[in-house]
Amino acid sequence: MRTKDVAAVGRRVAAHQDAALERLVRPSTTDRLQAIYRKEAALSLNAGAAPLSRRLGVALAAACVAASVLWFVLFRPGDPLTYRVAGAPGAVGRWVAADASQVGLDFSDGSRVDLAPGTRARVTEVGPRGASVLLERGSLRVRVVHRDDTRWVVAGGPFEVHVIGTEFDVTWNTEAEELTVSMITGRVRILGPCVDPSGRAVAAPEATRLTCAAPRPVAPQASSPAPDPEASPSARPPAPLPSPSAAASAPAPPSLGSPRARAGEPLADSPAERWRAHLAAGKLGEALADVELLGIDTVLGRASGAELVDLGSAARLSRKPSVAARFYEAARQRFAGSDAAAAAAYHLGRMAFDGRGAWAEAERWFAVYLAERPRGALAPEALGRSIECARNLQLRARASELAARYLAAYPNGAHAGLAATLVHGAD
Repeated sequence: MRTKDVAAVGRRVAAHQDAALERLVRPSTTDRLQAIYRKEAALSLNAGAAPLSRRLGVALAAACVAASVLWFVLFRPGDPLTYRVAGAPGAVGRWVAADASQVGLDFSDGSRVDLAPGTRARVTEVGPRGASVLLERGSLRVRVVHRDDTRWVVAGGPFEVHVIGTEFDVTWNTEAEELTVSMITGRVRILGPCVDPSGRAVAAPEATRLTCAAPRPVAPQASSPAPDPEASPSARPPAPLPSPSAAASAPAPPSLGSPRARAGEPLADSPAERWRAHLAAGKLGEALADVELLGIDTVLGRASGAELVDLGSAARLSRKPSVAARFYEAARQRFAGSDAAAAAAYHLGRMAFDGRGAWAEAERWFAVYLAERPRGALAPEALGRSIECARNLQLRARASELAARYLAAYPNGAHAGLAATLVHGAD
């Protein structure tokens, strides 16, 4: 049979069916509604006669369903936190700087982070249970609302402060490479490369200071022979740390304005002598000013590797990136393979990352640091920032690879949330 004939037969059958349906007696809308009402009344009557245990079970199940719906609507466990910066919507990864006055970050779970004047920080991750905050320099007042599944991390340098629900002050001193945590309420755990693997627990009202940096050498005395400026930093043993009793009884060093200082004990008035003393005292800004008076080219060929890195950091913090790059590059050229050269690579990557958003260049420098110091103090931050670079460059395979490495090495690190998201393919 042809297709046209089959279609004609189908149309005739459909017409017969429609005619048969029209002949059926159908109840009116009012009759159908009354039937529904009668059925509901019968069900209610039967429910009243049901056993008490059955009625209680039905009521309990209904209450559980209602509570689950309410919990989901109010708390939305799958939604990440949001935050506002001084009342405006905040963006993950964007730097926040508090210049002359305090700046507050208000989170949707009720937590708050206040940046003291002179502080620079950024939110690196947000999730349904907390956030990760990276403190570049300065001080934060952190108030985290306690919940059973809260996960908050505040990172400063190589350290990570893990928080459940508490209030505390945290300061990262970039010049001294020192983290200070002062508890107000609650308890935190601090992780880092120079801390016990289980972490350092700090509870209110305790305070602690931590550093992974080697002790700085003591400034040379006027009567001491001048050090060889070409000697490698590793050739000179570091100065021993003073005992608590010796530190308490030792007289304070004279200031630059004191009679002893003007007489040359122990600091000289010449920039050629003074910049090293300023570096030893952690006064990077003053040291940089002296070096600029003396001539940067002169110091580039005489400073030790550690001094070059410190001067580079001084220039970077003074917003002189081209000067900072000269010091860092000199450290890499003159002291290749040293800790100073590796640190210089990290800081070059950091300047490309923060200052210019040059993600490819930044990742190359972070990769250099990780190749030279895979277990270095800055390795967690270098690897975490490498993940951000790959993600920003839309290199998904590279980002996933770095994320897997990060989770294997730092499962509770500041970038663990981002890494887990990338590994599971839900970026």
